This record gives sequence, structure tokens and C-alpha cells, in this order.
Amino acid sequence: MGIIAYPPVLNAKRIPPLLKAFAAARRKRLQVAESAGYNKEFARQARAANAKQAQEAKERAEKLEARRVGLLEFQRRAMPEWAVAIVDEVCQRRDMCPGALASRTRKHKVAAVRNEAIYLIKARKPSISGPRLGRWFDRDNTSILHSLARHSEEAGLPKLVGYDLDNVRDRYRRKMAGRNA
Repeated sequence: MGIIAYPPVLNAKRIPPLLKAFAAARRKRLQVAESAGYNKEFARQARAANAKQAQEAKERAEKLEARRVGLLEFQRRAMPEWAVAIVDEVCQRRDMCPGALASRTRKHKVAAVRNEAIYLIKARKPSISGPRLGRWFDRDNTSILHSLARHSEEAGLPKLVGYDLDNVRDRYRRKMAGRNA
């Protein structure tokens, strides 16, 4: 037969003094908190402030993740690092997610930021072709030329391409007038 192990026996005389010590420590903590001005309203305000800070931290983390994913999309399209840096700088300055620039959206705010990024990349390296810029921004060559011309016109910057916006707009107006007549 082996040795029989019994569970340790708690000293019954020791338990009540421990409970009294815990209760006394809790009373002491509450007295200190009350003397420092902490009450239920203060605790509620502190919880609300902590929840707000946690929500803001979560939003910042989501924004950083969206930025990282957007820049990664440009890198997948074989955009060089210097061009990705320009896109990132424009997005940060204009408070826009790079993923929006990489998307197919035509919203005015996004298109204006995209046009600026395209213009700055072309201004930095004028020898870059329109089709290459188009592959980076998922646009065709004509859209890239239109973006460059439009941004230079709106910002009052020098033209980088010979795309005539006035001629294109006149052609479009004549085409639409012919349909409506």
C-alpha cells in the first residue's frame, strides 16, 4: 500500500483575521479615495474619458492600417519608393487615405488629391510615360493626361503635357448638344 496524501487542512483560527484584514484594507482605500475627492461621479467621468481615449486609439490604429494597406497597393503595382513617398506625403497633407487614391472612385475630393499626386510625380520625373502612370493609378493614358492638365489649370501651375482641356470640353459640349437636339 502507498502513502495516502490528504489535502492541507486550513487553520480555522487564521481565516477570520485574514477576512478582517481585507475588509480593513478596503475601508482604508475607500477613505483615501473619498478624501482625495473621488466619488461615483468622478468614477463615471473617468470611465467615460477612458472609453473615449480607447475609441480614439482604435480609430488611429484603423487609420494607420488603412494607410499601410493603401501604400502596399501602390507597391504591388510596381510603383517605385520615391513615387510612393510622394503619394504618402500628398495623402497626409490632404488628410486622405492612400487606398482611396488607389481605388476606382471618381469622387471630387479623391480625384483632386489623385490629380495632385499624379502631377507631382510627373513634375519630379517628366520622362515617365502616361501609360506607366496609368498602371500605377489604375487609369488609362487619356485620364492621366486629363488629370495632369486639370491639376495644372486649377492650381495655376505650368503645364507638363500638351493636353488641351478647352478643346476637350468644347467637343463634349457639341456632342451633348447634338444628343439633346
